[in-house]
Amino acid sequence: MRIARAVAVVAVLSLLGLLVWDVAHGNGPGAAQQVDKGKIVPAPALDLPRLNGAGRMTLASLRGKVVVVNFWQSSCVPCKQEARELAKTADAWKGKGVVFLGVNAQDLEGPAHAYLKRYGVTYPNVRDGIGATWPKWGVVGVPETFFVDRRGQLVPPHIVGPASRSELDAGIRRAQQT
Repeated sequence: MRIARAVAVVAVLSLLGLLVWDVAHGNGPGAAQQVDKGKIVPAPALDLPRLNGAGRMTLASLRGKVVVVNFWQSSCVPCKQEARELAKTADAWKGKGVVFLGVNAQDLEGPAHAYLKRYGVTYPNVRDGIGATWPKWGVVGVPETFFVDRRGQLVPPHIVGPASRSELDAGIRRAQQT
């Protein structure tokens, strides 16, 4: 029980630290707020080490495809609730110009690997150990899911909380239309 409390305290302090850093540096609320207003905006850059593979992966390397970007943590209960649905949906869209990209943030590498294995997640995942990408994207918690069109633009919707298959399919179709 003490370990769980310690993990929760670290997570809260990390989020608070990111918020303070973001406010101090004047970066604003990130892209999520604009997408939530129905706007299409450039997707923030991602260039992170692969979690389930070697080397690094960039969002720019996926240009020309629709990308579903999902921020998650291994200790997040809502992330666990959506994990298998994301994996199934990724498999259903494989080979159709759609790529799922998981962003594991503020997490330990061992539990993150165990999470991927337990929930059958085989699509690419990158590791953002300290959550440095959160402010640019406007992520305030996990899970959060974004849709990037073929030109590298974030398109609505932005899903906060566990994403359903119907929400994922609708977001992908919207990104394909832009």
